Amino acid sequence: MQTMAPPDEALKERFARIDERFDRVAEQIVEVKRRITESTQETNRRLKEVDRRITESNEETGRRFKEVNRRIDENTVELKSLRQEMKAFHSTSQRGNYILVATMVGAILTLLIKGG
Repeated sequence: MQTMAPPDEALKERFARIDERFDRVAEQIVEVKRRITESTQETNRRLKEVDRRITESNEETGRRFKEVNRRIDENTVELKSLRQEMKAFHSTSQRGNYILVATMVGAILTLLIKGG
């Protein structure tokens, strides 16, 4: 027994519906591609902005480090000078203490010798 083929009109209508579906799918693919392109462009723009900010931050940090190093160098010279002055003061005060002790010992000996 042979099956009946669908009439030509029904077949044409079926193909027309399939074509419409493919057209809608094609439109959706075009829309997706457009969105992907827009997203890619926006992402690239944001990444360039981030790169710019990182570069600026690196430059600013480098400048600050140079300034800190310059200040440290200045303070190092001042600290060396201060250290030398403190050593000189310490030596002078030690000498003063020795002289004071020697004077006291001399005074005590003088008192003992005179029978005071």
